[in-house]
Amino acid sequence: MELIERAEFLSLLHAKFESVEAGEGHCVFISGEGGIGKSSLAKKFSSEVKNDCEVYLGTCDSLFTPRPLAPLYDILDQIGTDLRKNFELNADRTELFTNFFNELKARKDNIVIVFEDIHWADEATLDFIKFFSRRITQLRCLFILTYRDNEIHAYHPLRNVLGQLSTDTYTRIQLPPLSKEVVTRMSVERGYNGEDVFSISGGIPFYVNEILANYSPGVPANIRDSVLAVYNRHKEEAKKLWQILSILPTGLETKYMESMEPDYATALDVCMAGEVIILKDDRLVFKHELYRRTIEDALSPLLRIYLNKKILELFRASFEKKGEIERIIHHAKNANEYDLVVHYAPIAASQAASVGAHLEAHKLRYTAIEYYQGNDRKKLIELYDSYAYECYLINQINDAIIYTGKSLNLWKELEDVEKIANCMRFLSRLWWFNANKKLSEQFAENAIEVLADQPASKIKAMAYSNMAQLKMLAEQPEECLFWGNKAIQMAKEVSDEETLCHALNNVGVSEFQIQSSVEKGRAMLMESLDIALKNSFHEHVGRAYANLSATSIVIKDYAFARKMLDKGIEYCDGREMDSWTPFMLVWKSRLHLETGEWRDAMRITNNLLESQNLSIVVRIAALTITAVIKMRRGEQDVLPLLFEAEKKAFDSMEMQRIAPVMTALLEYEWITGKLCIEKEALDRTIGMFEKMGNVLQKNEFAFWLKKARRQEMKISETFAGFEIFKSAQPLKNAEIWEKLGCPYEQALALFAGDDDEKRKALAIVSSLGADAVFEKMKSEMRSSGIKSIPRGIRKSTRSNVALLTNRELDVLQLLKDGMQNKEIANTLFISAKTVDHHISSILLKLDVNSRVKAVQEAARLAILK
Repeated sequence: MELIERAEFLSLLHAKFESVEAGEGHCVFISGEGGIGKSSLAKKFSSEVKNDCEVYLGTCDSLFTPRPLAPLYDILDQIGTDLRKNFELNADRTELFTNFFNELKARKDNIVIVFEDIHWADEATLDFIKFFSRRITQLRCLFILTYRDNEIHAYHPLRNVLGQLSTDTYTRIQLPPLSKEVVTRMSVERGYNGEDVFSISGGIPFYVNEILANYSPGVPANIRDSVLAVYNRHKEEAKKLWQILSILPTGLETKYMESMEPDYATALDVCMAGEVIILKDDRLVFKHELYRRTIEDALSPLLRIYLNKKILELFRASFEKKGEIERIIHHAKNANEYDLVVHYAPIAASQAASVGAHLEAHKLRYTAIEYYQGNDRKKLIELYDSYAYECYLINQINDAIIYTGKSLNLWKELEDVEKIANCMRFLSRLWWFNANKKLSEQFAENAIEVLADQPASKIKAMAYSNMAQLKMLAEQPEECLFWGNKAIQMAKEVSDEETLCHALNNVGVSEFQIQSSVEKGRAMLMESLDIALKNSFHEHVGRAYANLSATSIVIKDYAFARKMLDKGIEYCDGREMDSWTPFMLVWKSRLHLETGEWRDAMRITNNLLESQNLSIVVRIAALTITAVIKMRRGEQDVLPLLFEAEKKAFDSMEMQRIAPVMTALLEYEWITGKLCIEKEALDRTIGMFEKMGNVLQKNEFAFWLKKARRQEMKISETFAGFEIFKSAQPLKNAEIWEKLGCPYEQALALFAGDDDEKRKALAIVSSLGADAVFEKMKSEMRSSGIKSIPRGIRKSTRSNVALLTNRELDVLQLLKDGMQNKEIANTLFISAKTVDHHISSILLKLDVNSRVKAVQEAARLAILK
């Protein structure tokens, strides 16, 4: 059994045992609250020295009337002497203590005696401890005693015992809770939220282990029984205090306590002396959240409602004055005060959204819907619309569609034309996120049609801008500019900065797609970003960063793209905008792919694809990037990824989804020599490219179409880097790609050159780890009669891509075998501390946060077999 963060205390016990072996005994008092690991430490130490001594264990019990001398009797029974029998006949306590001492003094062997839980000891046992401890230096005995320091109040008799011992005869060990870092690591290794586990457990090892073994919203049975046992030992006044504080997750200010329970002072002294309740920031709170939850769960339903109602009656006005709306909502829910919940939840949601806490705002908006008992249509619309928008921001698109649909039906009943159109416009946006272009365009057109006879307004301007956005996404720049400029003009007319910001973004992207107006497009996007930041339009800030990043990657301006991605991801991550963060992450992965940083690209896409709530447009891109890297490396199971991406891309009907997948499929055909694209899909893609698609997309697709199928596609505008088949200067093309920072494309350009340039191409793809491409190029070189073809990087070197040292590889292999630090140290003849340093280095190099993930990542990278 490995004890975590207890090595120094175990070493201290061993040091004291060395003095015992030298002939001088010692006492060690191990303290800490229940579950801290006192018994585990004593047990671990005893198991390590049992071959060098005799170990005896005695226990004090939590009985209403403790057994006199219970731990001493336990030990007498283990020793097998007649001392207990003789004592029971004579009943002379001093004689028993003296005879026991002499019995041990006559022994030549080393002895370890453990008394557990002496906070429950009877008076006779405490007398023995005092007697024995004062004479301990005369014995070859280590006397270990454990107790809960939070149950030793000021007048507890154990304090008198400790105060009367000579300081050179005993050592105190006070065990601290586990650190937050360790609890987080343990939780993450099991797939749980470390922050939650630490906040609930307080780092108490027993609680941590029970929670991780029974991870659920409730309190594990073992912990519940332990807490209730402590609760039931208290008097009624203290129990009332526990009950009141159990319904207050954030605690209760001391100034309020007297209003709740006038006679609280005496009970509070008892509870605070036991450190069950503590004072934190002038509030009385349970020291451990598990205590609070256990007592709250044990309350009867009627008592829970009564206490929450009383809190609201006494303190609602004070909470509202201090802006603590969440406290009102909490107690209103638990008091079944539905109207109060519906009144306050939207207020709290607006406050949360204003500071970027959109997950919290989403929960609060739904709470209002859940508790609303009325049927007022305008009130329902207000609740539905605000909830749907928060769903949209955190990427809960299906729920957003459902509740916007509910609002649309209610507005139709009320016959409000503008609001009907606005719902249609928002549904258009939501269906685009669900990769349903047909429904998205249908709702966009319907919104504009409904508003045709309406005067200029914010809603009408936004309907125009929404249509511009769809045309921009479909890569139809002329139509985007038409609708976008109408939206900009109307937004200025009605002084609507939000729509102006939205429309500038759309038009800016379309201008970006026209080679002659790239700078104009970027300026419009930056203007859109400035307006959004100034007004705290969270969604539009996310859109601006996302589109500035994506367009910069398309034109290969990677430096600017990195800057925008870093800022955008930080902004959206900090505001829980899960609709935009994944979008930017997948573009960051695309940037890594294009710049040869394939490991970083795969790390991002792997994490994204593990998400259960990934939008379809992001999933298409993540699948494609993953498949491209895998097929270049020569890994298996590539086609299922590409076929899934292909189907979803064609369902979306957008060229920006279809082009990368179809290009990847053509590259797969070249690498493997196997045809896998249906004629209908290929013809459809070529036909779409005649009407839409940016310059680089068209050129890249045409390149791979010629390379894989020997088929030409007419393109009106060319990009020099892809003119490999027409140019007699492959070095010039390669220089273009090298300057842009695209090593894979540089290698492809070089491979169109002479023998030496082909060898340079081989060196580049080999360094990238593109094994399948390396073999394909070698095959083509052999077929053309080229000699002296390089063999590539040795497999052993390439397999250790993380550049682990030999010792780190040894440690990693033993981690795979399931060994703990001490076992690894013994196997490799190094210290446990050195093992810990090696593991930290391994985690850093593999970019993971747990031992389990290190083994998994090493296996994925073929570092471990």
